[in-house]
Amino acid sequence: MLQSMHARRSPGGWARLYLLLLVAMTVGSRLRGIAAAADDASPGSIRFRGHVAIGPSEGEFRRWHITDAAIDEEHPERSSVTVVIDLASLDTGIDKRDRHLRSADFFDVDHYPTATARVGKIEVEDAQHFMASVQLDLHGQSKTFPMRFAIVDRSARRIAGEVTLKRSDFGVGATGSFLNPLHVDDEVQVMIETTVPPSQNFGASAPSHDARRDAPS
Repeated sequence: MLQSMHARRSPGGWARLYLLLLVAMTVGSRLRGIAAAADDASPGSIRFRGHVAIGPSEGEFRRWHITDAAIDEEHPERSSVTVVIDLASLDTGIDKRDRHLRSADFFDVDHYPTATARVGKIEVEDAQHFMASVQLDLHGQSKTFPMRFAIVDRSARRIAGEVTLKRSDFGVGATGSFLNPLHVDDEVQVMIETTVPPSQNFGASAPSHDARRDAPS
C-alpha cells in the first residue's frame, strides 16, 4: 500500500506538500509570537525625568506588569496592587546612555533586575483623586512614600500619578558633584499611567534578586 501511495504521488507533488507544511509552520509560529507579544504588553506607561545642567533627560520602562490586584470598589482603602518592573527595559532613546544606566554605576540590572512597587492604604480625596501608600523595592533598598493619583477614565479604569523620588534613597548612581557639570540631579520625577484590572491574583510574585541571580541559565 505504501508503495502504491508513492507511485501515485509525483516528486513535484511531494515538493508542493512540503512547501505548504513549511509555510503553515512558519505562519503558525509567527501568530504565536504575535499573541505572546500581546500578552506581554504593559498595561500603561512608566516614565521618568532626570535633570542635568544642559536640560532634562527623559526615559521609559518598556516592560512591567501588574502581578496582583485586589480591588475593593466599595471600600477602596482595602485595595492593593503590586507592580513588577523590568529595569533592563529602560529606554531613553540613546543606546549608550541606556547601557550606562543599566550598568553598576546606576541600576546595576545584573544584580537587581527588577523593581517592585506595592500600592495600598488608599485614601479617597474626591471623585477624581486619591492618595495611596507606595512601597518601592529598588536596588536592594525599600522605601515607602505617599503618591497622589487621578482618575483619567473611570469606565476604562485608567489612572495616572506622579511622584518625585531621590536616587540617593535607593543608592542609584553617585551623589552629585559641582566638579561634574553633567551630573544628574538627585531628584527624579516618575510618571505612571495605567489601566487597573478587576480584582484578581495572577499567581505570580516578584522574583527575588537572589533567585534571579542564582537561577540556572
